[in-house]
Amino acid sequence: MIHIFDYEVFAYDWLLIAKEVGTDNYTVVHNDNEAVKAFMEEYEPLLGGFNNKHYDQFIHKAVLMDASPQEIKKVNDYIIAEGRNGWEYPLMRESKIFFDQFDLMDDCQMGLSLKAIEAHLGMDIRETTVDFDIDRPLTEEELQEVIFYCKHDVDATEKLYYLRKNYLDNKIFLGRAKGIPDSKAMYMTNAKLTAAYLDAHREVEYTDEREYVYPSNILREYIPDDVFAFFDRLHDKAISDYEVFSSKLNFSIGDCQCTIGYGGIHGAIPTYRERATENRSIRNRDVASYYPHLMTLDGYCSRNIPNPQVYADMLEQRIQAKKSGDKAKANALKLVANTTYGGMLNQYNELYDPLMGRSVCITGQLRLLELANHLVAECETLKIVQLNTDGIMVSLDNCDLEIYNTICQEWQDRTGFELEEDCIAEIVQKDVNNYIEIAIDGSTKIKGGQLVRGIAPAGAFNINNNATIVVKALLDYFAKGTPVSETINTCTDILSFQLIAKASSKYTAAYHIVDGEKVLVQKCNRVYATADRKYGTLVKTHGTKGNDVKIGGLPEHCLIDNNNELSIDRVDREWYIRLAKRYVKDFLGVKSPKKNTRKINALAKKALKILEEVS
Repeated sequence: MIHIFDYEVFAYDWLLIAKEVGTDNYTVVHNDNEAVKAFMEEYEPLLGGFNNKHYDQFIHKAVLMDASPQEIKKVNDYIIAEGRNGWEYPLMRESKIFFDQFDLMDDCQMGLSLKAIEAHLGMDIRETTVDFDIDRPLTEEELQEVIFYCKHDVDATEKLYYLRKNYLDNKIFLGRAKGIPDSKAMYMTNAKLTAAYLDAHREVEYTDEREYVYPSNILREYIPDDVFAFFDRLHDKAISDYEVFSSKLNFSIGDCQCTIGYGGIHGAIPTYRERATENRSIRNRDVASYYPHLMTLDGYCSRNIPNPQVYADMLEQRIQAKKSGDKAKANALKLVANTTYGGMLNQYNELYDPLMGRSVCITGQLRLLELANHLVAECETLKIVQLNTDGIMVSLDNCDLEIYNTICQEWQDRTGFELEEDCIAEIVQKDVNNYIEIAIDGSTKIKGGQLVRGIAPAGAFNINNNATIVVKALLDYFAKGTPVSETINTCTDILSFQLIAKASSKYTAAYHIVDGEKVLVQKCNRVYATADRKYGTLVKTHGTKGNDVKIGGLPEHCLIDNNNELSIDRVDREWYIRLAKRYVKDFLGVKSPKKNTRKINALAKKALKILEEVS
């Protein structure tokens, strides 16, 4: 039985809230160790939380060990105030208590807090007014307030549980395939579970990370000498690991500005826009499961996998599952396929094999670069619009399509990889990391921090619902020709205008400037642009330096609305219109004219002198 749980700890009080998933059944325990034990005996729960691996589990163990409120507070401070690992606390070293749990913070974007998730989901994000440093027992009124807000956080975590249900189901599927209990599979991170699924075990600590060997079947004539010289530095022991692996090489293929290094190839024509015509095509080709197939086709599987065929079989099983419509299996195996590469470069993972990991990345870049230069050399009208880790986008006259297809086919036949192609109606790109791709049917594919909103479709869980109206305005402008002002002025959903202002753990406090004065506020706030000049922006105070810094990305004039009571009439739509227009200019490469400050100041002085003479 799954329960979502959360602890709150004070000097003389501790509180446990546990909610049975899918019900309104809450267990509320205050300073009663025996009641917690009874709860565990009655339900035998699988406990889910947010950051419980780092915090709540140790408070829970202390409670089950009959620790006093004062001792529990010491455990709390050891973790929170001192920044130590809970398992290092003396009481925990004695613990023989185990219980089933999973942590929804696993495989989330670094720095993503539960409160920030609540904010992006449009939830009430008010925090308790009860000071956690209060040095006395809580009053009944204070206790009830803490219970109210703790229940709210549990509800939010339950909501996150449902949002990540597929993620958990994937882990359960993989666990069952290897005889791992559901609870243990849910507890494991993606990387650890992937290693277990592939039977990876580190028996040897490899020291050959820099002994990369070029594949024999690349067409070296299409790869610049500078690129080989760059990767040859691996073999120069006079160059440190840090210098080698942090270095990059910049070059151009026509107008496409490219970078290679040890994180993949990236390139794009900056601030570029093109629409396909009757005589000219835009084609985007992605390599199907590029990194996973580099491991099998080029022999770059982790040497800690006893039988590399296991990985190859997994990829084939995923393909068959997709074809048969078995989404559960396909999605679970996708987790394995996409996680293995990262595991090979993670020194704490059983898959750790840095030479194989580096080889995947280097060879992947060389093969794409070879293809790009071959196409440019043979297709007179072709230009490289974009190069990324696993794909290439080109623009070319239709008269060159035959030779283009021939070269792509030869590359596939020689390497064994499969290129999947999309025909593009229009591409609008600011750079390789920010672009809008409009398909023939009018659908859009987007990439980049300026554009992507909602929950991240791949990789670590992340959510971004900042100023979604601005992104909609941008997409409508490029895809439909709708003026950004029209999109923004007709929107009636106030949450589309929200901006989440968060001060990280490096900062001790956040303040709202009101009438020129600093007003203490929460560290995570929902704000909106306002035309009311009484309200200023938000600042945060640095923990060690003590200086105030403006929270980035906010208007000069903000209203805070953490409980969703603000009327949309108080929102300054013009600020969002200006922001959307700025984004449009960024994508089109239109630069605003610089102000002649010297001339402006001279005119101001002249005007002031005239006024003085008049007076």
